[in-house]
Amino acid sequence: MTVKLNHRMECIFAIFGVFVMATLTFLAAYFTPKYDPFQCTISSLGYGRAKSLFSIALVVGGSLGIPFFIYLERELVNIKEFIRRLATGASIFTSVCIALCGIIPDETYHDIFFAFHGLVMTVAFFGSCIYITLYSYLMYQGPKSKLYSGPIFKKILAYYGFSLNGILILFFVTFSPILEWILFILILIWVLITAIALLEFKFFNIAGIYFRRKNYPEALKLFQDSLEILNKLDLSEHPITKTIKENV
Repeated sequence: MTVKLNHRMECIFAIFGVFVMATLTFLAAYFTPKYDPFQCTISSLGYGRAKSLFSIALVVGGSLGIPFFIYLERELVNIKEFIRRLATGASIFTSVCIALCGIIPDETYHDIFFAFHGLVMTVAFFGSCIYITLYSYLMYQGPKSKLYSGPIFKKILAYYGFSLNGILILFFVTFSPILEWILFILILIWVLITAIALLEFKFFNIAGIYFRRKNYPEALKLFQDSLEILNKLDLSEHPITKTIKENV
């Protein structure tokens, strides 16, 4: 049946943002003459022939990440409230910095811009690993909380998030361009997997219960039949009808 996009639009934003950021960044690298990911940093794309593609990639990707992380916060409730708030604050601030990384350099103020870009780029990578680590901790702790009623993420996703810190440390020790690319790709993959995992679940307004749509086809059919009956009885605006529509 049709997915209620008004309840999952934030996940669509994240998936679209990852797609745009990855596609346009790789295209910018492809169209930049003599670009070598083993020798050239990602930031150097901002000075190349395809700098507009690179700019759009970061602005769109960073901007679309904000509503997704706010939505993710609403799902990971009743675990560790301080960590949840900290993760959301870090993710939003990091998303803004990612968008700022897309500002096209002004050659007139090269030194100032270089310092500014270096700052927001550093925050973007550090911030990404910080909020991913915090969110991964919440995902790991979720099933252990008796009050938690959100989606159950696989532990492998949490372990994956924790592992990014090792790549981050190696990158800032070596400043290897290829490690920067690897970290960039791994961060995008984490966001993509998390968004898809949220889309796979459908929350029913019954505390503590979370269902996969594909695992309960009979129940789904009963809800659909109930909606048809209520519509035939001219009860389409009744609160129970609206509740069923929101949760199916």
